[in-house]
This record gives sequence, structure tokens and C-alpha cells, in this order.
Amino acid sequence: MKPIDFIKIAVKDYQKVGAVTISSKHTIKRVLKALKPEYKYIVEYGAGSGVVTKEILNLLPSDGRIVAIELNENFVKELSKIKDDRLTVLHGDVVKISKDFSKLGLPRVDAVISSIPASFLKPSERRELISNTFAGLTSGGRLIIYQYSLLLLPILKRVFKKVNYSLVLRNLPPYFVMIAEK
Repeated sequence: MKPIDFIKIAVKDYQKVGAVTISSKHTIKRVLKALKPEYKYIVEYGAGSGVVTKEILNLLPSDGRIVAIELNENFVKELSKIKDDRLTVLHGDVVKISKDFSKLGLPRVDAVISSIPASFLKPSERRELISNTFAGLTSGGRLIIYQYSLLLLPILKRVFKKVNYSLVLRNLPPYFVMIAEK
């Protein structure tokens, strides 16, 4: 997908798309660096046009799997163009889907990567999503969030045993990358 096409979708569906541009290679590199080599089963909240999804697939072993969840129909169509048997694309609400990871068809969930804008969720939905994600992750699993604010940081610190964050300045606008480990 071309950057201008991403921007058009983001402007058209501004109430559901939190990003204003495609994530930079610097953001993607920081997110991928948070994945441990042994992680094989990954869930992606808000996969967008698939720029991060494709890079995750490049890292995954042949027996790994990723489930990409996206609410925007245009992005679901874009994600469906990625031809890789290790990828499952789900159209839906991550808060609802996060209630039962067993329905995702993965033996376990090693990591969840999220770019969904927390500010679009009600405070109760934010807490529910973080709690559900914690419950669904395997021991030692990570929730990796990248977004424009640290809105979720206090919730992460209450739920997870280990949380750290950094700022990626080479993104427009800059992203915070938060890593929470179970």
C-alpha cells in the first residue's frame, strides 16, 4: 500500500484509524527487537495495512503463526493480500476478541503487538483489553504497544510484572514503544 493510500483511509475513517502515516522502519525495528527469538505465536492488534505484519512474518519460523486483528475493512482487504499460510486475518474488535484467545487457533500466545489508539477506547475497555491480554499470554510473553502517548503505561504497570518504554523520534509523529512482560 502506498503511503498516500494509507493517509486517505486514515482521513476517511479517522474515528477508527489512530495513525496518520505508515509506521517508519525505525519504529518497526524497535517493535521487532522486543520479540524474543523463541516467540512463534503472535497476535497483532490493529494490523493496519500490514507493514509490521510483513516484517513479523519475515522473522517467524516456518511453523510460527500470526493472527492479525483489524477493525477497518479497507485494511482487512489489504492484509488479505498477504499470501502466507502462517497469517490469519480477523476482522473485528480487539476488546471482544481478547476475551478468549483459545478461539484464535494458536497453541499459545507468545506476544501481542498493538498499535491500536488507546484514546479511542473507553477507560474500562483499556483496562479490560490489558487484563485480557495478560491472561491470554503465556508466561514470559510480552505485550508490545506502540502509539503516540503513554496513556496505557499506568495500566500496564498495574497488571504486568515488568514494563519499560522508549521513544522512537524517527517516526512522524514520534511513537512510544511500551514493552510489558508477563
